[in-house]
Amino acid sequence: MLVGLLFFLALTLTLNTGIIFAAENTTGNISNTNSAYGSTSADSNNNTSLAAGSQTEKQNAAGAAKTIKVIIYSGSETSINGVNGIKQALNYANANNVVPNVVFTYATSTSITSTILTGYDVLAMPGGSGGGYYLNSNSISSSAIKNFVSSGKGYFGICAGAYSAAARTDNYYYGWGIAPNVNAKAVSYIGNIPIKITNAGSQVLGDSGIVNIAHYNGAAMYISGKAVTFATYGDSKTGYKDYAAIVGDYYGKGRTVLSGPHPELSSNLPTYVSKLIYWAAGVSEPTPNTSLTPNQVADAANRVKVFYETNKRLPNYVTTPAGQITMPNFLNLLVSATTQVNSGSIAGIKVINVNNPTRPSGSIKKGNIQKSEFLNIANRIKSFISTNSRAPNFVSTSLGNLSYNSAIYMFSKVMAFYSTNKRLPNFVSM
Repeated sequence: MLVGLLFFLALTLTLNTGIIFAAENTTGNISNTNSAYGSTSADSNNNTSLAAGSQTEKQNAAGAAKTIKVIIYSGSETSINGVNGIKQALNYANANNVVPNVVFTYATSTSITSTILTGYDVLAMPGGSGGGYYLNSNSISSSAIKNFVSSGKGYFGICAGAYSAAARTDNYYYGWGIAPNVNAKAVSYIGNIPIKITNAGSQVLGDSGIVNIAHYNGAAMYISGKAVTFATYGDSKTGYKDYAAIVGDYYGKGRTVLSGPHPELSSNLPTYVSKLIYWAAGVSEPTPNTSLTPNQVADAANRVKVFYETNKRLPNYVTTPAGQITMPNFLNLLVSATTQVNSGSIAGIKVINVNNPTRPSGSIKKGNIQKSEFLNIANRIKSFISTNSRAPNFVSTSLGNLSYNSAIYMFSKVMAFYSTNKRLPNFVSM
């Protein structure tokens, strides 16, 4: 039991050199901080006071369209560096007009109750001792958080704050469930890591490509339903390459943002915190891509091919710029991309919902399927999916009946070849 407990702590703790944990004895006290300069002032009404002549006051006077009020949890389970990092990010946003016509005010509190949450737009839960500590804290009311978000407010959770808010952390515990379409994998890794910004994330973060970010054992996540992936893990340091690193989800009328890594501790990413909080507040709505180019399909195909050859099975889904694509949906993308590449078209391919096959079966002998035949197979699969809204159980070929799984593998090989050679292969070996 002791060994298991130590392993659990190793997976969920965000302790590391330079991370200091606040041990405040004033549970329930709120510290209100001027969002432009960081000067503190006592305010018994829990409202952030504005110093005369501050940047925030000037922006309001200039006709700022909206003020977003953020309450930051700063109880004994949190990292003081994380708390301060969120403050500094919001200060930066105000001073540099990161979100046009929006100003951020904030306060900190060592407890979370319905009364404390009143009047705020977003609750920010920094990293800390671990998601389990938040879930079991006497200073945090889970019902208050659920009611707050479901009423139309926002939640921004980093590391421990992400674990605790997810539907479940596999093999450990159920969270508050305010990100009902997000499940987490416990990660044990400390250090900078690359993350890949998705198209949906680019709309929220105003950034693209691969960026480096601080990481202290934060969650790797996988999503379903309405949840949106803003960034994925770009390498295997966490053990979960291509799993979601930053996600957005919906709970009742409100929104949640969960981040495994630490944007607030990454000086190279000064705008991420404020933009994610802005999304959580319900002000902006990303429009996730609903189509993929043949090149994007080819990139995903290469990863599915490698997974299949390594694990002798298909993955449950593949992460793409359009989100996490299930295998039936991916089969339609594969055959569509194959026929488009053959005709010279690089147009986007719409992601459609395709149901699983009803009774998958099939068996083939070893051999080669020539280009003309796999193009014919691709067109037949496309036609079947269009008519039946599901993947076929098998498809007839010169080598026998090609099973559903083998069809996905075969066209993943075809498009992986295209990814490297920029042309379709003359044949594919099966």
